[in-house]
Amino acid sequence: MDGSDLTTASGARWIGDSAVDHGEGAFWDAATGTLRHVDMLAGDLITVADAGEVASVERTHVADVLSVIRRRRGGGFVAAVERGFMLLDDDLGVQQRIRAFNDPAVRMNEGACDAAGRFFCGSMAYDMRPGGGRLYRLEPDLSVHVALEGVSIPNGLVWTDAGTTALHADTLTREIRAYDYDPDRGAFGASRVFARVDAEAPGAPDGMALDDEGGLWVAMWGGGAVHRYDSDGRLDQVVRLPVTNPTSCAFGGGDRPVLYVTTSRQGIAADDEPLAGRVFVVPAAVGGAPVFPFGG
Repeated sequence: MDGSDLTTASGARWIGDSAVDHGEGAFWDAATGTLRHVDMLAGDLITVADAGEVASVERTHVADVLSVIRRRRGGGFVAAVERGFMLLDDDLGVQQRIRAFNDPAVRMNEGACDAAGRFFCGSMAYDMRPGGGRLYRLEPDLSVHVALEGVSIPNGLVWTDAGTTALHADTLTREIRAYDYDPDRGAFGASRVFARVDAEAPGAPDGMALDDEGGLWVAMWGGGAVHRYDSDGRLDQVVRLPVTNPTSCAFGGGDRPVLYVTTSRQGIAADDEPLAGRVFVVPAAVGGAPVFPFGG
């Protein structure tokens, strides 16, 4: 199914007065009522205070590469940077650096926290070679472990079924896999294909967000759309956007839920897609599932 018969009028609007090069890692920071995402290869955190027709955008440089950032339960933030993790205070000052690997041909890419407060982030090779990455787990005690081997372009991680199933995308394989997950140990077990994008269909799965009805919203890199899959992995909605490369999505917006979608202008000529690299806001009929903070 290519989704053409499921396309809905998105009502999407773009926010902010400038674009980023490669937006990723969107999350709604409920503590401040702001959207946060990264300009990944610039190493910058973008904070968006979205108020109707006017959005205030603040850019803060954090590291050479900033892949994803989340809140910590005790205050401050945890971030995945090029070759590991970083703890930040509330003002984004660096408190501690935690190395995960040393290979300069590999960088961190995308991640999320489970309900127990473990922070996961997947790595990928700069040359995007198959199997060149791993999924790492940062425990609240700040120890680092390998959770999965042999991933290629790891993206979008969420938990369903009361935390006993992990959904994880690999953009290169065009698959979202469902893993048996042990929430007591933070361990990934047997897996199956949850959803696959056919080779002839446009786009590949990138960042993901879970709604409060169990639906999975997936930014489709190269596909100019966000897909929604039901809890059985069936495509049931396609939201088209006027850019080629959506990268991540997050529910937010307070009392009136919306879906925020980050995008990238990498490889896109500005004259061809003047809105590439912007954040889009899509009205939502559902809210988002909880997004967990880091426990360390």
